[in-house]
Amino acid sequence: MAKIVAAYASSHTPQLVVQPKISEEFTRQLQIVHNALMEVGRRIAAANADTVIVFGSDHMETFWLNNYPQLLLFTGTEVGGKFAGVELKLPSDPQLSKELLYGLIDMGFDVSFSHELELDHPYISPMYWVLKGAQHDSYRSKLVPFHVNSNVDPRIKPRRAFELGQAVRKVLESSSLPNRVALIATGGLSHFVGTPYYGKVDVEADNFLIEKMVSGRGYELADLTADWLDEHGEFEFRTWLAVIGAVNSAPAEVLAYQRAWHAGYCVMSFKL
Repeated sequence: MAKIVAAYASSHTPQLVVQPKISEEFTRQLQIVHNALMEVGRRIAAANADTVIVFGSDHMETFWLNNYPQLLLFTGTEVGGKFAGVELKLPSDPQLSKELLYGLIDMGFDVSFSHELELDHPYISPMYWVLKGAQHDSYRSKLVPFHVNSNVDPRIKPRRAFELGQAVRKVLESSSLPNRVALIATGGLSHFVGTPYYGKVDVEADNFLIEKMVSGRGYELADLTADWLDEHGEFEFRTWLAVIGAVNSAPAEVLAYQRAWHAGYCVMSFKL
């Protein structure tokens, strides 16, 4: 049986890697988030997780309108990408991802797959710091990206994202493999990139989501509508819902929250 030994959720932004010198306050905020992500890496290494499944959402950098998937699981042997001068290249876990793919299809999830994938900033910007914390040179985890469409209509419904996470857990629990698995969701929290409201951050909505997760009531968030997510800039919360479903709405701990000029940065750890 494969076992989920750690689970986290984090914002992703280009600024996490680019680190623009906008203000001393923003530099301080980024450092807080970097430290939290490195703590995630240390915890993943301490949990001896040998496979990390990362739920992310493409921004039309990896996929385009000629073939844009709702759900896509990477099934190749090595995965990587480049962003803002940072390059990641990691082994993947085709044996586990194949079990996930077939198991999810058997459970009614029509998941696409790819043996080749160029990662963009939703994966690279948080994972760069996670791997620094895990001391990447000595800790060689396998990375399995899982694309959950949060950005291009029509998008997966919030409840379906939650149910996806539940299904992932069931497939892992029935696996013949002994993997120790860590889960990471990337995206959010509140931001309005690509809209006239860019720069607005709905802190009240962020706090609402955080309080539900901290209290172990994340399952209630599966009832949120797609319109609510869009209205409050929480459209990428779909990836978080997948992890919440996978950990049975376990209570969470806030490792960092920063209301920056353009986004609500948050890093959460679920208590398994």
